[in-house]
Amino acid sequence: MRAGRLRRGLLCGKTAQNKGAKMAGSIFTKRNAGLLAGVFTLAMLSRFDSIISPSIASIQASFPNAEPSTVESIATVGATAAVVSALLFGKLMEWLTFKAAGMISCAFIAFGGLMPLAFHSSVGQLLLFAVIAGFGAGILTTVLPSLTARFFHGSQLSGLMGKVLAMQDGSSMVVLAVGGLLAAGGWIRNYWLYGLALLGLVLVAVFVPGVNAADPEQVFTDQPVKAGADAVAASDGDQAGAGRRKQSVPALAVCILIGFLSIFLVAVLYNKLSVYIAQYHLGGADASGFALMFNTGSSVVIGLSINRLRHFLRDYTLPFAFVLMAVGALVLLATHAFPLACLAAFLVGSGSAVIMASCPFLLSNLAERRRYPLVMGVFSAMTSLGFTASTWVFKLAADFLGGDPLQVSLWGMVLIALVAAGALALGRFQPRIEARYIPR
Repeated sequence: MRAGRLRRGLLCGKTAQNKGAKMAGSIFTKRNAGLLAGVFTLAMLSRFDSIISPSIASIQASFPNAEPSTVESIATVGATAAVVSALLFGKLMEWLTFKAAGMISCAFIAFGGLMPLAFHSSVGQLLLFAVIAGFGAGILTTVLPSLTARFFHGSQLSGLMGKVLAMQDGSSMVVLAVGGLLAAGGWIRNYWLYGLALLGLVLVAVFVPGVNAADPEQVFTDQPVKAGADAVAASDGDQAGAGRRKQSVPALAVCILIGFLSIFLVAVLYNKLSVYIAQYHLGGADASGFALMFNTGSSVVIGLSINRLRHFLRDYTLPFAFVLMAVGALVLLATHAFPLACLAAFLVGSGSAVIMASCPFLLSNLAERRRYPLVMGVFSAMTSLGFTASTWVFKLAADFLGGDPLQVSLWGMVLIALVAAGALALGRFQPRIEARYIPR
């Protein structure tokens, strides 16, 4: 009798433990609701540096004497300002709380985005306010990954980073579409969308925790509950400053290089897809924009399924991402049909999304907690640099080789992606890093 009760008790205990493990595996709990509301608010606002893109043609028509390249930079100059703010706040986050940094970001975005409603008599004014809004958005590229890594660990963190990426690009598609509708009634109306940053300011003040990224001892009430071994692993990971979680500079550099190459390659698609479509007579001026929607949409798909992909691909997640990008470029080289161009955009975007969801997770385990915001600031700056450098590197390569710039760019994309995939697979970078630095 006593043995039977003991067996039943052990069975019930295991069942309860399994249920607890399943509960612990989900981040969407009542306890985390406030924190997640803050995280996803920041994710949506982080793409507001390019919100005015649908109105560029209309702005050019309003200022016919302005240089077209100057007007176009209204939609892109914010990314340059974001590099500065990402690096600056990467350092300032050692002292600032997440709430303070988030509110500062929202204030910059709202000010830079709403001031053109009152002051829009010159392109110079619009450029100045675009810089301010972009500066604010850049802060979030440091705050977001640092905030998620502060309260989540392991598969929870990996999955959440994927969902954040999905929210960023998904909301970007919606906001750009709405902006286009507003701009149809006058480009100045596009700026009303920046009013969402004021709502974001309120949500950040309410939901984002007022704790410091560098202090491992502070605990937020919405912090996810870890059960059993997971709690021990997380605790060990936080406390092993001189062991498993010690910062590895070479590994950090490789991760940042991977992110740089990802954006360096995906920039080819943004720079050359319209040329490709025009050269092969695949559609009108709006065709490239439609095809690029598949690139952006791939981030939503990958972001929502990143943990399943990591589980399926295991040690070859990062090499597979570069292979996808190479295959996408090969599709463009081998075929000249618009549906296949959309497929290529999806493949290239999927590869980039896998990397952009995986690298911040790896960096969160490689960097010391207090250094992680700075590391992510450098990561953000380098990925932005990758986008800019891509244009000039492939232009110089085409001039040097004397070939067609489109063909040189696409073949260069294939070569770089395959070399990166081979180096990561043969060097076993991902499994070595995960075995040494990521608590199991």
